Amino acid sequence: MLADRTRHWRLLAAAIATLACAWLFILPVATVLLSSFAKRWGGTVLPTTLTLRWFERLGADDWSALATSLEVAAAVAVLGTVLGLWLALTLEERGRERGGALLDLLVMVPNGIPSVVLGLGILIAYHDVPPGFSDSGLIVLAAQLALVLPFCYRSAASALRRELVVLREAASSLGAPPAMVLRRIVLPQMAPAIRSSLAIAFAISIGELGATMTVYPPGFATAPVLILGEVERGYYLPASALSVLLLGCALLVLIGIALPWGRALAWSRTGRPSPAAKLASQ
Repeated sequence: MLADRTRHWRLLAAAIATLACAWLFILPVATVLLSSFAKRWGGTVLPTTLTLRWFERLGADDWSALATSLEVAAAVAVLGTVLGLWLALTLEERGRERGGALLDLLVMVPNGIPSVVLGLGILIAYHDVPPGFSDSGLIVLAAQLALVLPFCYRSAASALRRELVVLREAASSLGAPPAMVLRRIVLPQMAPAIRSSLAIAFAISIGELGATMTVYPPGFATAPVLILGEVERGYYLPASALSVLLLGCALLVLIGIALPWGRALAWSRTGRPSPAAKLASQ
């Protein structure tokens, strides 16, 4: 009797979670997808006529903004992952020293700051230093990098298990130089965390709007900025078309990040996975 009651409660919890996910995520995304193909939509549950006119009307500015979003997101993901990994390794070594916890806290500070406030701070602080920085796309890259760095750092820090520390210390005691330890031990063991960091940073960056709206210079617009402009003018269907393209590009990149490229490369070269590929796939 108790087991049946527990099973019923679990089924109920699963059903509530499924409905919540459908209501908060699946339904809005499906609505945007349908809107991008709707000739017009009003007064009916579903669009009465489908068309490709909104995709055909996308101009050079839309495609340029989409390419800019992908370029910025890729740069932010790579830079954030590299810096996050470096910070995690550095603070892990200093964790036993005084101030290690304070440094860890400082790295996570951007997580508690609204993106608009962070963007405004970067815009004011670096308005004239260095010259031309605030008038280039680099300021957008800097603002988004500040936003994603805590997530990249935490992804790398969570992968620094005690076993990895022991392996690093053992390799160093046997005379392995730091570069070899990093290449042969640290990076293969942290491959899942690195992929996670790349995916999180890319997903945050490609849809970031608050800080980007605050700092972006004229002539340097990302896709979310153009989408917001279309929505403010009441052009929901054209905005949906650009949103669908942005979503499709993001999904393709995230799927590419999730694929086990290291294991596939090892199989293609030797016919069997290398030790590093085995570690990376775990």
